[in-house]
Amino acid sequence: MAETGFEFGVTPFYFLRHGETYESEQGILQGQSETDLTVRGRRSAERAAELMSNVPLGSIYSSPLKRTMMTASIIGMFNGAPVFHLPGLMERHWGQFEGRPKDLRPPIVNPRSAESIEDFEHRVLDAMRSIAGPSPVLVVAHSGVFRIICGFAGLPADSAVSVASGQALWLKPPEDGTRPWHIRAV
Repeated sequence: MAETGFEFGVTPFYFLRHGETYESEQGILQGQSETDLTVRGRRSAERAAELMSNVPLGSIYSSPLKRTMMTASIIGMFNGAPVFHLPGLMERHWGQFEGRPKDLRPPIVNPRSAESIEDFEHRVLDAMRSIAGPSPVLVVAHSGVFRIICGFAGLPADSAVSVASGQALWLKPPEDGTRPWHIRAV
């Protein structure tokens, strides 16, 4: 049975990265561009929904970008949980680099025309703090959002902790408020 309430940093939750898109498959930087799921991306979302079908989700919070809304709606159809769209969960805006190969993005933290990492982090953490539940909560978002959550949780923000397209994870803050959090695949 679903619990009530959710408090980011206190309440465990699930995270799911959207299914694969043509752009992610081709190494194209999507950022906040609207992109569709591939057939394989829809299938991975359906597999994640099947894996999570025994989880009594109370609510699903999704980035409003098309690829995440499609993924969240598949989970919601399988699970019956309501889906809420939260603009703060959108991927980082990469400005002039969106729609171009990732390797053309300058290797600096804050390239000109892109959303600053500080603004992105602030936006994502504010969005996570605004989630009210009911629990258990599933957050459907992007790899950049996941890296921000990992940083907050005291988990390595580098490639040591990553999330594949269509992968569902369970994140549990320690009861004593310390870091790092516990994380495992669903």
